[in-house]
Amino acid sequence: MALAKFKIPGGIQADRTDYSTGAFWKNGNRVRFQQGQPEPIGGFEIYPDFDATHGTPSKSKPWRDLSDNDLMAIGTEQSLYIIKNGLRYDITPLRATSSNQSNCFTTANGSANVSILDSSHAALLGDWISIGSAGAVGGITLDGLYQIISVTDSNNYVVTHSSVASSTATGGGGATDILYLLPTGDAVPTQGLGFGASVWGDGTWDTPRTTSNITLDAALWSFAVWGEDLVACRRGGLLYHWDASAGEGTRSAVISGAPATNLFVMASSPDRHIISFGAHDGSNSDPMLIAWASQESLTTWAASATNTAGNQRLHIGDRLIAQVQTKEQTLIWTNQALFGMVFSGPPFIFTFRTLATGSAPLGQNAAIDVDGVVYWMSKDNFHVYNGRSQIIPSPVRDFVFNDLNVTLDPLVHAGLNQKFTEIWWHYPSLDSVSSTDKYVTYNWTTNEWATGTLSRSTWHDAESWQTLPFAFDSSGTFFYHEKGTDANNAAIDWSIDTGVIEVPEAGDDLFLIDRFITDFEQQTGNVNLTLYYRRYPNSTENSKTTVITPDTLKANKRIRGRQLRFGYNSSELNSFVKVGDLRGDWQLGGKR
Repeated sequence: MALAKFKIPGGIQADRTDYSTGAFWKNGNRVRFQQGQPEPIGGFEIYPDFDATHGTPSKSKPWRDLSDNDLMAIGTEQSLYIIKNGLRYDITPLRATSSNQSNCFTTANGSANVSILDSSHAALLGDWISIGSAGAVGGITLDGLYQIISVTDSNNYVVTHSSVASSTATGGGGATDILYLLPTGDAVPTQGLGFGASVWGDGTWDTPRTTSNITLDAALWSFAVWGEDLVACRRGGLLYHWDASAGEGTRSAVISGAPATNLFVMASSPDRHIISFGAHDGSNSDPMLIAWASQESLTTWAASATNTAGNQRLHIGDRLIAQVQTKEQTLIWTNQALFGMVFSGPPFIFTFRTLATGSAPLGQNAAIDVDGVVYWMSKDNFHVYNGRSQIIPSPVRDFVFNDLNVTLDPLVHAGLNQKFTEIWWHYPSLDSVSSTDKYVTYNWTTNEWATGTLSRSTWHDAESWQTLPFAFDSSGTFFYHEKGTDANNAAIDWSIDTGVIEVPEAGDDLFLIDRFITDFEQQTGNVNLTLYYRRYPNSTENSKTTVITPDTLKANKRIRGRQLRFGYNSSELNSFVKVGDLRGDWQLGGKR
C-alpha cells in the first residue's frame, strides 16, 4: 500500500458543487487560513465589569483626549455612551426637560411599576427618562435612568423601579426634575405604515395602510473625532457635540447652526471641516446634499466670503449611502455612483469627481479603508478601489448573497483585523430577523475567503490603547477578540470540510484506505477527523470519525469506495490546531 497526500489549498470554495469542489475546502465555520493552512479563529472574552448597553450598538469609535485618557464612543438606537478609562457614561442628548414637577408619582403596593404624571410629555413607548431630586413615595425613591414601559395617555406614562413599592400612594415624590432623552429609534429598517404610506389608490379611504413602499431607516450612528471632542449623528437626526473638557458626566448637546437633519457625519483631515452627508437644505431634507461648516468651526454653516462653509449636491443617484476617508481623498457613494471628494481650498473648498457608477455599499458601515485601498460589500458582490473600482472574484459569493437578508442590508458592517490581514463583513442571514449573525472574511494578502456564524453588531481593530480587536453583539455585550482559544469560557466550536475527492482520479476503481496520518502543529485539545465515503455520487454516504489527540501518531480506519471527503472539527475547550496535509495509506481494490 502507498501513502497518498491529500493537499488542500487555502480558502473556502463554497460556490462549487460537492463533486466539482474536489480537493478544496468546501465548508467551514470559525476558521481562518494562514499560509494556506486552516486554523480556528482566535478566542474572545467579555470585557470585565462592563454593563451591557441599552439597545444594539451600531457604531463604536476609540480615541484619546489631550490628557491621554482612553475614550470610546458607542451608539445604539436607544442611547449614546462614552467609555473613559474602562468606565461607561451615558451622554445621550436630551429632547426636553421638565423641571420641578410636583408630586407626580403613583405607586401600587407590591408593584415595581410607577405611573408618572407630566402634562403633554410627548414621550413614546421605549423612550428613556432620567429622574433626579425626587423624594420617597410608596416606600421607594426614584433616581436615575428609567425606560417607559407603557404610555397611558398624553399626560401619563409608566416606568419600572428596581424594587416594589411597600404601599399604595398617589401624588408623591415632591419636587422632581425629569429629563427626556433622545427618543428611541428603530434598531432595524422598518416599513412605514399607517396614513400616507404606500402608493396612490392603495387601500380604502380613511384607513391606515398595512403595506408600504416606504422604508424607515434604522437609527445608525456615525462619529467624528474633533480634537479631543466627539461629533455624533444618529441617521436622519441632528448633529451633537460632546465636550471632553466638560467631563464625562456631561451629555452631548445639539450643535447650533448645523443642518436640521443629517444622514451621517465625518471630520475631514488635515483641513478640519465637519461635513454632513444627506443634509437639510434649510427647507427640506436632501439625501444627496453634502454640507460643511467653516474650517475649525462647529457652528458656522452659512457660507460667506470670509469663511470656508459651503455645500454641494451630487448629481448621480437619489440618496447618499456611505463615505470612507482614504489617502488624498474621501470616497462617497450614492446608490448609483462613486465620487471622490478632495479639499482644494477657496473658492470651491472641496472638489468632486465621478470615479465609477453602480455597486454602492449595502450600508453606511459596509466599506473600509486598508492603507489607502478601500473594500466594500454591495448588494451582489465584493469590491475594491485602488485607483479604480473593481470586483473582487470570490468563491463564496453565491453562498453569502443567497443567504443575505436584504431587508436588513443597512446593518452590514466591515471590520479590520490587521494582525491576520483580514477584512470581516458581518451580515444578517436569512435566519435572522433583527441582527447580523454571520460573517465572511477576506484575506487581502492571500486572496483567501472564509465564512462562519458569529453575532456581532460592530467590529473595530486594535487601535491606539486597544491592543486587541473589539466588538459588540446585538445585546450590547462588549467582547475582546483574538484572546485565548475559547468563546468566553465556552468551546469555540469550529469545523472545516473538503469537497469530494476521487482516489484515483476519475473514480474508475474502488480504493481501500486503512490508515490515516494527520499533519498538525500547535495542537491543544482533541480534534475530530471525520471521513465520508461512497461508491457512487447518488449512493448513501458513509462516515467514520476518529479523535485525534495531541499524542496520536496515526488513525486506523478502514474505508472502501470511489469518492472520499473529510473534515475536522472540535467543540472542546482549549482547542487549537494548525492543520496541514492529510495522508492516507491506500490501494486499488478493483472495479467492483
